[in-house]
Order: sequence, then C-alpha cells, then structure tokens
Amino acid sequence: MKNDTVNQDAELKVGAHVLVQLGSELVTDVEQAILECVKNAYDADAPGCLIEIDTLEIDTLEENGPASKLVRFNDRAEAVEVEIVNDQGTRVSLDDVVGENEDVTRRLTYTGRITIEDKGEGLRLDQLYNSWLVISQSAKRGEPGKKKAKTKKGRTPLGDKGLGRLGSMKLGDILRIETSTSPSEPLAVARFRWADCHTARTVDEIPVLVERIPNPEKFKGTRVSVLGLQDLSEWRRKGRVGEIARSLARLISPFEATSTFPVGIKLDGDDHSLVSVTEEALKRAIAEFKFDWQTDPENLDKQVLVVQARFRKRLFTSTRTRKDKERTALVFNQDGGTEFAKALESHGRLKAYQDKQIDLEGQWFVELKRTYQWRDMQSDSGTEIADPGPFSGAFYFFHLDKLGDDADEPATAGLSIDPKLIKEMSGISILRDGFRVRSQGDWLDLSLTMTSGSTYGMRVNNTIGYFALSVEHNHGLIEKSDREGFIENPAYRGFLQIAQQCRDYANESLEQIRRALDDYYKKLIDSQDPTMPPTARGSFRVLESEFKSAEKMREKTERIVQNLQADVKHLEREAAVSDAGNVSADRALKVANKAVTTIEAIQSKLSSGAQASANLVRLRREFDEHDEQRVALFESAAVGLSARGLAHELRTHLTEIRQRTSAIERAIKRKNGDILPFLRAIRSSCSAISSAASLIDPMLPRSRAIKESISLRIFMKDYFKNRAFVFKRTGIQTLITGIGITVRMNRPRLTQIIDNLVRNSIYWLQRGELIGKSTRAKQITVELTRSGFIVSDTGPGVDPFYEETLFEIFVTAKPDRDGQGLGLYIVTELLRIDGGEIDLLPERNEDGQRYRFDVNLGPLVVSDQ
Repeated sequence: MKNDTVNQDAELKVGAHVLVQLGSELVTDVEQAILECVKNAYDADAPGCLIEIDTLEIDTLEENGPASKLVRFNDRAEAVEVEIVNDQGTRVSLDDVVGENEDVTRRLTYTGRITIEDKGEGLRLDQLYNSWLVISQSAKRGEPGKKKAKTKKGRTPLGDKGLGRLGSMKLGDILRIETSTSPSEPLAVARFRWADCHTARTVDEIPVLVERIPNPEKFKGTRVSVLGLQDLSEWRRKGRVGEIARSLARLISPFEATSTFPVGIKLDGDDHSLVSVTEEALKRAIAEFKFDWQTDPENLDKQVLVVQARFRKRLFTSTRTRKDKERTALVFNQDGGTEFAKALESHGRLKAYQDKQIDLEGQWFVELKRTYQWRDMQSDSGTEIADPGPFSGAFYFFHLDKLGDDADEPATAGLSIDPKLIKEMSGISILRDGFRVRSQGDWLDLSLTMTSGSTYGMRVNNTIGYFALSVEHNHGLIEKSDREGFIENPAYRGFLQIAQQCRDYANESLEQIRRALDDYYKKLIDSQDPTMPPTARGSFRVLESEFKSAEKMREKTERIVQNLQADVKHLEREAAVSDAGNVSADRALKVANKAVTTIEAIQSKLSSGAQASANLVRLRREFDEHDEQRVALFESAAVGLSARGLAHELRTHLTEIRQRTSAIERAIKRKNGDILPFLRAIRSSCSAISSAASLIDPMLPRSRAIKESISLRIFMKDYFKNRAFVFKRTGIQTLITGIGITVRMNRPRLTQIIDNLVRNSIYWLQRGELIGKSTRAKQITVELTRSGFIVSDTGPGVDPFYEETLFEIFVTAKPDRDGQGLGLYIVTELLRIDGGEIDLLPERNEDGQRYRFDVNLGPLVVSDQ
C-alpha cells in the first residue's frame, strides 16, 4: 500500500465572502448590531458608554500601499465613494498599466457615522493584531463547561465568540477601532471595509490598516466607529432617534432595578436617554410576582424555587363593567372589605399557600408565598434537563385603563404612566447581566392563558417582566451565534422548565384570588335572599309553581267578579224602585261599582300572566334542549380524553411491533434465528390494542341513551382485564375490594368515569416514580361500597394546592403537555346528570396528601350483591 505524504505547501483558507454571510445572519437588525458593541464596552470594565450617530458627517480617509494590494478594491458602497490615485494624484484603475509594487493611495469618502465610545480598559496594539483582527478569536472565552475568568472590576465577560463585530456590517461599510490602555499612550487604530469582502478571494487578502497615532485628548478606552452608513434616509427620518432609543432600551437594561450599565445616545447633536421601566412605573402594577431559584436554606445541596405573589386592593375593586360595579359595591362599600379580608384568611382556594398575609390597609392587600422543589419541575418526557444555576425574576400585571393616581399608592401620587410604554415593553425579557437576550415572540407562551379557557390569567399586552441571569452563575446557558436566544441544551431546558413553573404559579395565584372574590360575592348574593333556589332547574320549578298559583288566583278572581256583577245589578234594580233620595243606597251602589272595576283590573293583570307562563314553558323547553346538548358535549369530550390515552398506548404498541418485526427480518437473513418469540410478542401487542380499543366502542353516541342494570364488581373486573397489558407494562398492581352493588345507569358514562380516574392514577404513579416523590409499590385499588366505589392509588396523592379546586374546569397539577384540567370536571358533570357525585375524601397518605376519590352512585343503586 502506497504511503501518502503531507504536502507542506497545502493549507486551509477561508473565503472572504463567508464574513458577509456570517455578518448578515448573526444579527437581526441595527439595534442588535449596536448592542454587540455596547456589550464589548461592558466587558472592558467601562462605567458606561455613549452611542453617537452623525448622519451628516462627510469625510475622506486615505490609505497607502502597493498597487497589487489596493487597485482591485475599488467598489463603491451606498455611502462610500472610492478613488485610487498614483503618486502624481492621477486616478488609476485595473485597466491601467500599474506596477505591482508601485505605491498608490486609496481615498474613501464616506457619509454618516456611528461611534460607540467607552472609557474602559482599552486594547494594546498586540491585542488588536492577535484578537480583534482574528475572526472568532476571543480572549474572553473560558474553558468548555467552566466559568469564565472575571475582569478587574469583577465582571464576567458577556462575549466569547469573537464574532460580534461582524454584525457591524448591518450598520455601514467601514469598521474602525481607536483604543488606548492609558491616557499617556498613543492610540492604536485598525480599519477595514466590509465591501472588500466581495472582491477578495480569501480573508487574508482584505486590506487592513493598522497604525499608531498621537493621543492629544489623553483618551483611555475604546471607540468603535462604523463609517458610511447604510440606509441614510432611514437614519434621518423624523422620529427615528426615538425609535432607536426605545429599541435599545428594550435591549440594554430595560428595567431600572436591573440596570448596571448606563448608556447615552446622541443623534445629529441631540442627546436622548434610553427610556427604562422605572421602579415608580412598576408600582402601578396591580399584581406583582417575584421568583428566586436559589439554594435551599434547609439543604444546601438542593435548589428550590421560592415564588411570591402580591395583589393590590385595586385588583378587587374594579368598576369597568356593570357587574364589576355591583360586585365592588356589595363587597367593599358597606364595610370597606373587612369581612371579605377575614373570609380570605380561611378560604379553601388559598389554603395551600405556605405563607399568606392579608392587609386591607397596606400597599399590598394580599401576599402569597410558595416553594417548589426541583423534582416538581422534572420532565417526564425523557429529555435530559439540568440545573441552570441561581437566578431571579419578576412579572408585573397592569390594568392599562387604571394607570392614573390611586388612593392606595401615595408614593406615586401625581405620576402618570403612559399605557403605550407598558405595551411597548410588554412580554417577559431574559436579561443577562442587565442586557437582554433576544427570544422569539411570546417565548413563554403567556398567550396560552387567553386560549385555555381561563379568564383571569395574565395577558401578553398587560404584563411586563424579566428573568435576571448572569454569565457567572448561569454559564451553562449558551447564546446562539445570531444572538436570538439560547442553544437548546440540558441547562436551557432546565431554565425553561423553571420559567414555565413561574408562569403557571403567577396565572394560578391570579386565578385563585380573583375566583375567591367571585365565590364571596355569590355567597353575599345568596345570603340576601335565602329562599332563592341554588340551581337554574330549581328556579324554573319555583317559577312554574308561582305561575300555577297565579292561574288559580285568576280563576278565583273571575268567579268573584261574576258574583259582584250579579249583586250590583240587583242593587241597581232595587235603587230604581226605591225612594230616589235614599243616600245610603246610592253610596252602596258606588262602592260596589268601584269594587267591580278594581277586581276587573286585577283580573286583567292576572290574565296577562298566562302569556308569561307560556313564555316560561318555551324557556324551560329550550333550557332542557341546551342541557341535553351540554350533556352530549361532556360525553364527547370524555370519549376524546379516553381516545387520547388510547393513542398514546397505540404508539407504545406500534413501537413494540416495529422492533419485533425488525428482529424477525434479521433472524430470517441469518437463516438460523427462532422467530416464534417475536411472533408471540406481536400477537400480544395486537391483543392489547384490541382490548384497549374495546373500551372506546361502548362510549360512542349509539350507546349513550341506554340505561341498564350493571354489577359494579363484574364491571370493574372486566375493565381491569381489558387494560391488563397497560398495568403489566407499567408494573402496576390492581386490587378490587369491598361489597358489590348493582346500579342502573348508562354503561358508557360509567366507563368514562372509571377510565378517567384510573388513567389519572396511572399517570401519577409513573410521575411519582420518575421524580422520586413516591417509592411505594405501584398499586391501584377500587373499593366497592354500598353507595358506589372509591378509587385510590399508592402515588404521591393530591397536591394540597389543588384540594379545593380539583374538580373545577381547567384546573390541573399536570404540565401543559399532559393535561388541560378537563378530566375530573367532566367526571363531575357526568355523575351530576344521573344524580351522582364525586368527592376527595379527607384521609391522607404517608406523604400527608389526600388520595381517595369517592364516587357516590346512591340514587342509581338497584340492589346489594
């Protein structure tokens, strides 16, 4: 075999056009390009920096060199004119005969300049050569997986890729740096053109000017300038400076509380400040949420998420709608809200919050606090996640039509906040050492609240907030080269999981506190009229009874009128034949006529009630029709939930079948493999699919109307038999205990009820095992009782936070991808149809959590077995 030899003259080179590709893809817009320079100023330990934009500046730069290196680089740019002349000042071009070593001068006449100036540490001349002029070379880069070295002022550098300066081609053509490490040192200067990348074949052919020049200003620091601006007309457009200032404000320390690096901006001589959301502005929020991912003070080896929600009294005293006005008047106007505040202390919706404070006269009416363990946020998708390191965050929720003066906020009296500012800054920012990391749109999915059925959660346009990260503590989070978010790795997935938990906590606490107000208001309404029926059906029955009474009264009144009319005629005949001066007779006649007229009027009004009664009958019929439609919707939704679970099982079985099929194919190719075990496994999977599908069939519409006598013991045995494969695969034992009863009910509804409860148990048994929250042997128990059955399992049990609201719609302790909060609500409604009910029994498991679901079918019991 011939030995290959290494060609000593061969080398890898980089095409110059790659810089154009990188520069155009690295940053999204001019603001991001400017931000990269500002971050460099931060890394240089500058106390701040100044961005100066001069769209009117026109100047000419000259650079000398041999014709071989300069003559062909004569392309003009949008705001840069190029002229190449010889020693005699005569213009030359590629067509002219010029010696390769003949000196020529290239003149670059540019219009417009952007300069980012800082008074940081500056760079030495050798650093310009060895770092700044070397693409993707950065002295700030640390060792993989380790923290970066800090600067002299203790800052952890933000940059490390050595690519940020490439983004400057978004701004203009000529990139120049002037820098000095001491006021007594000369300035080191380097300069090159982005347009030259189109002409050069490889990067090393691009003309670069490096020189040292006097420093009469005694300047220490760095000035990075981009000369020859692109889109000059856009830079000069009226209002453009304000847009730039606002855009940069969203990227550079947008929150006063996180601001550590002041930045000034000047455009054509006019100074502008970056508008940030001040602490005073944030005091206008009606709800505030604070988050800290920190070391557990009780176990220094673990991290916990400490979350706090605070609500102002204004949240509860809205007068925006007629209903709001009525509620506020009833709850707060009589006693200022004292009784409501007392009710909140023991309200079931708030019982799970570990730290709860109610202060009717304080700046914050309600304060809630809770702690989450790392295991609570573990994903069960199998994707690896890692602790991203400690960080903090805050959300602020506003009513945009209530940003004026408020009685409960004297500190900001007279301060007016522009709703436009809140809308412009809306959304959740990711800040890294005060600088925003761009993220795509609504990256935290706040808008999901608006489509999930909840009416009380946060809204994208009404919420601003941030997560404050640092390079030092969150070095596992690595920004993408284009600065559009983080690369997806275990640390980022861990951060996202924690951020989503923060979002869910904010939405849940906001929902619970506002629904607590609704509950109290409803209680007050009911207490005003204790005779009011508790349900719509009860109201219909009362109205129907009243109309029947009114009809009887009308008939009785009609008889009275007839009798009175007969008596009046008799009086009239007697008066006609008696003495005309009989005053008593005349008076009696007038009284009788008046009585007749009055009773006839009453009869007329009672007769009009007949039409109202007919209307009530029509409304009752429509109500019943709608109720039937509602029942059909619940049953269809229950089928959908079961079908969703079946789809998940099918995926598991199909994966098993594919694996066995592949094994059979390999065995056939080898011609010596036994394929019978694989065929048996496939047959088993097919049987399991058939059994699972058999659960769906009885739930379909054709079976819904039928009621039959069902032995619960036999029913439960058949159900568990059909799901045996699932229990075997997941390692779950099942147990049926207690006495059996026979109920007369709709089989599909009973199937839907038990299927939902058992699927919940399967989920939490697996989840508890995954996150280490439950180490007990996995078992589901159905205890048959004289009134129905009780379902329990050996999983972690019900989170106390959800004990009082578990059966309400859209309430779930599952992650968004695993549940929507519909299952138990549908079970409740399906039971209600037949007069049954479900309850979470008070007994607690070894972890101190309730875990037994009691299904009461009392009204449907036919006999004991």
